[in-house]
Amino acid sequence: MKKKIFGAVLSLSVVLTTSLMAVPVLAESAGPVELEFLFGDPNRTEIFSRIVDDFNESQSDVHVTFTATGTNHLEELMTRLATGEAPDLTSQLQGYELASYVEAGHIKDISSQPYMKYIRDTELDTVTIDGGVYGIPMDTQAWGVFYNKKLFDQAGITEVPKTVTQLKECVEKLQAAGITPFAAGYGTEWTIGQYLGYGCSSILTPKAVELGDDYKKGNWTFDLPGMDLAFDVLDMVNDNTQDRPFDTDVSGQYAVFAKEDAAMMLQGNWSILQVRELNPEMQMGIFPLPISENEEDLVFPKQYGFVINVLAKTDEDPAKEAAINAFMEFFLNPENGGGYYYDEIGVPTANAVAEPKLDEASEILQEYLEQNKTVFTYYAYEPAGFDAESWKVTVQYLNGGTKDHEQLTKDFDAAFDKYADALG
Repeated sequence: MKKKIFGAVLSLSVVLTTSLMAVPVLAESAGPVELEFLFGDPNRTEIFSRIVDDFNESQSDVHVTFTATGTNHLEELMTRLATGEAPDLTSQLQGYELASYVEAGHIKDISSQPYMKYIRDTELDTVTIDGGVYGIPMDTQAWGVFYNKKLFDQAGITEVPKTVTQLKECVEKLQAAGITPFAAGYGTEWTIGQYLGYGCSSILTPKAVELGDDYKKGNWTFDLPGMDLAFDVLDMVNDNTQDRPFDTDVSGQYAVFAKEDAAMMLQGNWSILQVRELNPEMQMGIFPLPISENEEDLVFPKQYGFVINVLAKTDEDPAKEAAINAFMEFFLNPENGGGYYYDEIGVPTANAVAEPKLDEASEILQEYLEQNKTVFTYYAYEPAGFDAESWKVTVQYLNGGTKDHEQLTKDFDAAFDKYADALG
C-alpha cells in the first residue's frame, strides 16, 4: 500500500494539563487540529464519549469529534469511504474483515507509532497483516453465558455446566424452581445473531485455520461435525427465554438479567458495564457455552474486544498524525485522564502498563486465558459483510420455529458464498 506524506512532520511539545498529567500536543498550530472518531461499539459509547470530552477539555491543540454509529457502524464506515468522507479514526476492524480494508488501502500501518509501546506484542494477532499492525487492541472480549450465582443456588445448581447434557440439566433445575433460564433480546438482532460467529467458534475457527488458502478461496461449508449439537443448544436457549423475546431489545435483555428475572444471558463481557449500572451488587459469573459433550472442548471464544483503527488518509496531513499521537498518549497511558477506562470495564486488557480491577465476572475468564483455554472467535475469520447477514439468517430460523438444522446450514452456506469474494 503506497502512502503519500505531504510536508514536514510537526514537532510535538509537552504541556502539563494538571500537576499529575502530561500530554503531548501540537506546537505552532494555527488552531486546534480536528479529528473525527467514527465509533462503533454501543456498549462502550458512554465511556468513550467521556474520555473524548476529557481529552478535549485537557488541552486546546487537538479537538476530537466523537461520532457514534451504534449497530450500523460498518455500513456507515463503508458509505463514508465510498463518498470520500472517511473519518480519521474508526473502531472494531480486526481479522479477515480488517484485511479487506487494508487490501483496499483504507487503514494505516501503525506498527512504528510511539503509542504502540503500551500494547503487548502478544495481543496483536487479529490486527497484524503481512507484518504490519493495523489496529490497537484495547481489551480481551470474550463471549459466553453470564449467570446469577444466587439464582443458581436457589435452583440447587452447585457447578456451572461444562457439557450440553449438563447445560440441559441446569435449565431443567431452573425451570423446576420457577426461574426463567435465559434473558434474551432478539429485538436487537446481533444479541442472538452472534451465536454462529461466537458460540460455534470452537468448531469453526480451527477448521478455517486448517483450510488456510482453500478457506480464503471460498471452499467452505458449515456442515461440519459438531454443528448439529451446537444448533441443539441454540434451540435450547430459544425454548427457555422470557416471554416474547423478539419484543425485547438488548437494553431489555440487560434489564431482565439485572433485575434477576432470568438466571442466564448469552452475551460478551462488553456487557458487564451495562449490567453493573443496573445492579451493582449482583453476584454474577460467566462460563463458556457448552456445545459439546466433551468437557475438554470447553473454551472461551475471544477476540481483542475493542480495537481502534487509524485511517490511511491521515498520512496526507502530518498535523493529524501528531494529533492522533497526542490523543493516544492521553488514552493509553493509565496515568492520564483516560486511564479510568481500564478500571471501569473490569475485563482483561491488552495494555502492558495498566493494571485493571477485574469484575468478579471476569475471574473465570482470566483463569481460562492463563490456561490458554481460549479460541479466537470465528467472527475474526468471517468475510466482510457476512456477520450481519448471518444475524438475519439466525433470527429468521428462530422466528420460523422449524428446528430444521439442515436448512439452517444451507442458509448459512448461501450467506457465506454471497460474501466469500471478500476473503480473496
